[in-house]
Amino acid sequence: MSVERTLEEIGLTKNETKIYLALLELGLTTTGAIIKKTKTHTSKVYDGLERLSEKGLVTHIVKANTKHFKAVNPDRLLDFLEDKKKNLNEQEKEIKEILPELKLKQQLVGEETEAEIFKGWRGLDTVYRMLRDTMKKEEVNLVLGAGKGENGEQVKRFFNKHLKLLAEKGIKQKIIYNEEARGNIEEQTKHPRLFKIKYLENTTPAEINIWADKTMIVILRKNPTVILVSDQKVADSFRQYFEVMWNLAKP
Repeated sequence: MSVERTLEEIGLTKNETKIYLALLELGLTTTGAIIKKTKTHTSKVYDGLERLSEKGLVTHIVKANTKHFKAVNPDRLLDFLEDKKKNLNEQEKEIKEILPELKLKQQLVGEETEAEIFKGWRGLDTVYRMLRDTMKKEEVNLVLGAGKGENGEQVKRFFNKHLKLLAEKGIKQKIIYNEEARGNIEEQTKHPRLFKIKYLENTTPAEINIWADKTMIVILRKNPTVILVSDQKVADSFRQYFEVMWNLAKP
């Protein structure tokens, strides 16, 4: 990962990153030199310097009535990350405190969403995290039509991680893969007690997961789409269909 990307990943904006790196190269300098070096508009440079100062990454002195700015020692980046961790921990505590109130507000509405749509890999992660969080040890998730998807490498990374997390919680799966996906996910073979696997010749375009009252339809395009249906009767009907297909599938 590039230096710029890394700095942006830890919380600096592109503008702040550009200014900070320029200051490391220029040393103690004026805004004029920063503007020239970064080719950035004056107002954006002033704004970036102010925000970097608030983050403790830039300091300044006044010489001849002119502010001169300087990047602090890069070790300060570690302190900056530590400050972010502390803030996140505090925010997590605050969220946990208000969760009961938020859930109560939702319950008072008295209406449950029967179908939801999630988009992209973050949406996919949200739904599978929900699956792992709501299922208990020894409960079984049924999976029909698991395939390679359009982005094979990302599918491998995602589902190897997912199965590892399921195994850590002791959650079981019965999985019917499309034949073309045989051997695609390595993690499943490490937990034979938890994951029972079969294959079908026919390739299905969507993967179906069934657990509790949930039916999850996953379309593994390059930008995935997930349809989550919350309905006990629907889930039970898909369970019956799964068992029929399980009997037809082969090891």
